[in-house]
Amino acid sequence: MTRPTAADIIAFLSGPGLESLRRFVGGQRWFAGKARGVRTISVEDWAALDAEGPVLLLLDVDGERYYVPVAIAQDAAPDPGEPVARLDGVRIVDAHADPRFGRELLRAIAAGRVLAGRSGRIVCRPAPPWVGPAAGELGSLPVRRLSGEQSNTSIVFGHELILKSLRRPEPGLNPDVEITHFLASHTSFAHVPRLAGWIEYVDPSGATAVIGVLQSLVDKATDGWRHTIAALHALCESVQQSARAPEDGARQHAAALIDEARELGRVTGGLHAALASDASLPAFRPEPVTRDDVERWTASIEHDFERLGELAAAPAAGDALRMILKDGRARACRVAAQLALLTERATHKIRCHGDYHLGQVLKTADSFVVIDFEGEPARPLDERRAKHSGLRDAAGMLRSFNYAVHAVLREREAAGDARARVTLDGWERLARDAFLDGYVAGVRPSPVRVVPPTRDELVQVCSVFELEKACYELRYELNHRPEWVALPLAGISKILDRA
Repeated sequence: MTRPTAADIIAFLSGPGLESLRRFVGGQRWFAGKARGVRTISVEDWAALDAEGPVLLLLDVDGERYYVPVAIAQDAAPDPGEPVARLDGVRIVDAHADPRFGRELLRAIAAGRVLAGRSGRIVCRPAPPWVGPAAGELGSLPVRRLSGEQSNTSIVFGHELILKSLRRPEPGLNPDVEITHFLASHTSFAHVPRLAGWIEYVDPSGATAVIGVLQSLVDKATDGWRHTIAALHALCESVQQSARAPEDGARQHAAALIDEARELGRVTGGLHAALASDASLPAFRPEPVTRDDVERWTASIEHDFERLGELAAAPAAGDALRMILKDGRARACRVAAQLALLTERATHKIRCHGDYHLGQVLKTADSFVVIDFEGEPARPLDERRAKHSGLRDAAGMLRSFNYAVHAVLREREAAGDARARVTLDGWERLARDAFLDGYVAGVRPSPVRVVPPTRDELVQVCSVFELEKACYELRYELNHRPEWVALPLAGISKILDRA
C-alpha cells in the first residue's frame, strides 16, 4: 500500500475527512469552544516538513485560528498519537507523539528553515547563540510528549530542550518570546528558561503569529502547584502527629515552607526589577503610573464587581454572593480607591507576567524558575502586552496560596484531620508575610519605584488586585467547578472585610 503524501493528507482532511477533523478538534482540551462545539472548520494553510509529512496545519475554527500538526501513525510506536482520521487504512494522528516530528522540527529551528505553505509560510527562527544539540546528535535524541496540558502542547528533547506548541496562535508579538528574549539579552535575571528559538506563521499579508516556542528545559524541577500541595499535606501530617497545639505545630514544622515563600517573593521581585531595568526599548521602558491609568484600572475592577450581580441567580452562588452584593458595593469602591496610592507615591508601570500563580513557577533544588509569560488566555493580546503595576502579579500569587490551602483543606477534612484548618490558616498568614518580605527585597534594586514605599501601602494596593483576581475566579468556578465557588466567595468577603 502506497503511503499517503502530505498533499493526500490535506486533500482528505479538507474533504471526506473533514467531519473526523471536526470531531477531533471539538474533543480537545485546548479547544476553547467546547461548550458550543465546532460549528465551522476549514484548512487555512499548511506546510510539510517533507513530502510525506508531518504536516503543520493551520485551521480556521469558527473564525479562530488553531495550530494542529498531524502525521501518519507509526504502528510500532508505543504511543502512536491521538487519532484524527483514517485514510486508506492508515491513521492520521496528532503529530506530537511522533518522535520524528519533534526531531525534524528541531532541525528546522536550528537551521532557520522556511517552510512554504499554500498561501503563507512557516518560519523557524533559532535564538542566537544556539543552545541545542549539534545536528549530528538529533537522530538519537529522546523525544517525549508531555501530558496534562490544557491550552498548549509540549514535547521534551532529552534533558535539554522543551518545545511548546501554541494551539491558538494570535497575530502579533508573543509575550512569552518577547519577555524571555528581553530578559536573556538585556538583563542578568536567571530565573527563567532560556529562549532557544521559535516558529511563526506568516500569512499572505505579512502578519505573523507564533505557533511554537523552544526553550531550555529546567531539569529535575517540580511544578510549583504540585510541590506546594504535597508540602502542605506533609505539614498537616507533621502537625497531626505532634503533641503541640496546631498553631505552635504549624510554626515549628512550616519553617522550610515559609523560607520557600520568601524565596519565591524574592524571585518575583527580582523579575520585576529586571523588567524595569532598561529604558532603551519602548516596549519595556518603565512609565509613571498616571491618573488615567488609575481611573481606568479602578473602573475595570469596580465593573468586575458589579458584574457579579449577573451571577447572583446561580444556585452554586447562593445567599453568600447575594449578601456580598447587598452590602459590599461601597466597600469594593473603597478597596479600589486605594489604587490612587500608585500615583501619589510616584510608582511606575512595567511589563508583567500577567497570569502569575503557583502553576507558573517551577521549584528547583534551591529556588524557583518563572515560566509561561503569555498572560491570561482570555484577554486580548494588546492587554496582555500592556504595562501594569507589578503588584498585580504579586496579588495573583497570594490568591494562589489561598487556593492551595483550600485544595488541601478539602482533602484533609474529608479524611478527618481536625487540626488541618488551623494549621493551614497559620501557614497562609506566615507565607503571605514571607512572600511580601521577599518581594520587597527582590524589587529593591529596580532603578525606578515599582511599588509604594511602605509595607502598609503595598498591602493596600495588593488587596485591590486580589479583589480583581477573586472576582475573576468566581466567574471561572461558576462556569467550570461550581463545587469550588465557596473559595473565591470567601476571598472576596475577606478582602472587603479588611476594607
